[in-house]
Amino acid sequence: MIYDMKYDVVVVGAGPSGSTAAKTLAEHGVKVLLVDKEKFPRDKTCGGGLPLRTLSRFPYVKKLNAIESYSYGGFVYSPSLQYKAGITKSEPVIAMVLRSKFDNELVNLSIEKGAEFQDKTAVTNIKIHHDHAQIYFNDDTSITTELIIGADGFHSTIARKIGVMPATREKGICILEEFHMTKEMIDSLYTQDHLCHIHSKIHGIRGYGWVFPKQNHVNVGIVSYDSKEQLKQKKCNLRSIFFEYLSLLKEDNILPRQMKSVTIKGGCLPVQPLSKTYSERVLLCGDAAGMINPISGEGIYYALVSGNIAGEVAADSIKQEDTTEKFLSTYQKQWQQDFGKEIKLFLRSKKQWGKKGNTTVKLMNRDPQFAEMIYLIMVGKESAYDLRWKLIKRYIYSSFIRR
Repeated sequence: MIYDMKYDVVVVGAGPSGSTAAKTLAEHGVKVLLVDKEKFPRDKTCGGGLPLRTLSRFPYVKKLNAIESYSYGGFVYSPSLQYKAGITKSEPVIAMVLRSKFDNELVNLSIEKGAEFQDKTAVTNIKIHHDHAQIYFNDDTSITTELIIGADGFHSTIARKIGVMPATREKGICILEEFHMTKEMIDSLYTQDHLCHIHSKIHGIRGYGWVFPKQNHVNVGIVSYDSKEQLKQKKCNLRSIFFEYLSLLKEDNILPRQMKSVTIKGGCLPVQPLSKTYSERVLLCGDAAGMINPISGEGIYYALVSGNIAGEVAADSIKQEDTTEKFLSTYQKQWQQDFGKEIKLFLRSKKQWGKKGNTTVKLMNRDPQFAEMIYLIMVGKESAYDLRWKLIKRYIYSSFIRR
């Protein structure tokens, strides 16, 4: 691969945040190159739940023909399995996508808008100079650019190279599998409403298990926020817990008993944003910046929003011919104002993972209105920050209900 031209911006990582940043830049007439180390289309370790507020904020996503199906509700189970709460709505509460298709469609959209794309291109190093940035690839080539956007995931090379990645980073670990099923079988098991199942703190882990039915697939997974030391103390092996979870689902007729596990995938996800998401000539967005719901692990919404904000700030930076750290600091101020308060609220709620966890589901079982609020926050349809006071009042009310 040989590059013989200079780009205004190079976006590293073609997931939802990177593609969105590239699309935004191209729409502003900025010369942008989008690169990814994988061959596209590629899959991503992810449940594939797409919060509906994503569609209201980015209406074009609905036109991508990448939404597999919609879920109209679901069930939440307590860790002891003693309590179960469910809701069903007349309108969808969450959309479902296959990440291989969804991410590829976003890349194609950025190309359509004018971005250039190169897959199978891994970044090995970057160097920031006073008048440009140099970015180096795994085929011993390099190119010059004015600005770099790092959207290269949890293990971000860009974040490490600019020195904002902490030496030890708290993380979640997920294991999942996407099973192929016929539409008839999915409708039989999950009804035509495609009801989801969420098991809180399955087998004692600080996390949960999920079942997300789609059009012809069912995504099943677990996520743990336990450290290696905590897992060792609990004598937990996540792979074994995943298989135990599959067995539980089969016993409860949530999965077909004959279903065989074939293609298990695993991955890491951030738990909280990096303290600094910008530097001289560099911006970070999506998982590379740690933008995620630390309770549910959902990050697609934050990826698109942060990618869009990064693209806007970068386009303004190129227009103003100012790529200084001071100018780019406005990016962090903007995303913190947009969704930072919500993430902070979730981070304060993380201590709940250390508790037994039956109380919340018990109250959800008692009070349908409280159950609806919790479920819609969990699937990302509603903002926890916007509902925080209503939620507190409803929690108190639910605590005094006797059934």
